[in-house]
Amino acid sequence: MLPVLKTERLILRAPRPEDLGRCAELLGDYEVAKMLSRVTYPYDLEQGRAFLALSAKRWTNWQEAEELGFQIDCEGEMIGGVSFKKLRETPEIGYWLGRAYWGKGYMSEAAQAAVAWLFENTDHKVVACEAMTENPASLGVARKLGFREVGEVGCASVSRGCTMPAIRTELTRTDFLNGH
Repeated sequence: MLPVLKTERLILRAPRPEDLGRCAELLGDYEVAKMLSRVTYPYDLEQGRAFLALSAKRWTNWQEAEELGFQIDCEGEMIGGVSFKKLRETPEIGYWLGRAYWGKGYMSEAAQAAVAWLFENTDHKVVACEAMTENPASLGVARKLGFREVGEVGCASVSRGCTMPAIRTELTRTDFLNGH
């Protein structure tokens, strides 16, 4: 059974192949793509199709997956995504929103629900987040959830073809459950 997480304004659900057009529209914006590690610019439809198919398939046996993602819907329309990679190690959360949805608190709401799901459904004690130093909004989301800075790292950027300076933050299960 595929998880569906509901917040006050959002629904987080498993990715579907039908999300391709909306992904292309939202991730085809360089201002969005440049802040993400794995998104090409211009957006590559074939890579997007393959990524969505794999992302959907991972949910069929999610306990064994190395990576899991949720699409974020608002008022019946996909507006972004949140995912966890490195689920066999220290999981890392990543997230994005289409530019029209920035600054409305959607990502804090979605990331809170996703982290709650991770801690409720796995035995992980820590989740990490890496955001480029030039992306104060993403760093702000992490801080709002209680993530604490642990160091500086490099974040590969496929759209830029280089590695960008980034901040690594971590959130413990205990801090999250205690409201940090």
